Amino acid sequence: MSYIDRNLLPDERILFRTKKHLIIFLVPVLLTIFSLYATTYMLNNSILAPLVWAPWLVTFVFWAYSGLEYQFSNYAVTNKRIMMREGFFFRHTNEMRVNTISQVNVVQSLLGQILNYGTVSINAFGAFDAYPLISKPYQFQKQVNEQLDRLTS
Repeated sequence: MSYIDRNLLPDERILFRTKKHLIIFLVPVLLTIFSLYATTYMLNNSILAPLVWAPWLVTFVFWAYSGLEYQFSNYAVTNKRIMMREGFFFRHTNEMRVNTISQVNVVQSLLGQILNYGTVSINAFGAFDAYPLISKPYQFQKQVNEQLDRLTS
């Protein structure tokens, strides 16, 4: 059971849930490709051969960090709140009541538009929070706006 499921209020239900986008694994994939080439080069060089493990250690650290970041990221829109929790070593948790939200913005790069990820910024009265690299940011924004519309009508 996730953090969001454990912290629901009475009569609160999850309307939309998402995680970080898989783009966070781009750097580890590129490091893996680099490590393959580095291993080939280092094994052919007698001076560098004893250090053949070094690029793989760096690659492993990036894979572990990205995996933990993906696993421990949860974003949800409920009928009462916006809930967010991310991070393992440095945890960032935020919950905003829907009735305090004044604006929801989405920022996407060209690659983000193609792969459907971006940064969702939420402005509440007196508070601001940005959720980077979220998968399906426009669906997230739409759900928040629908909840705001239900509250005002």
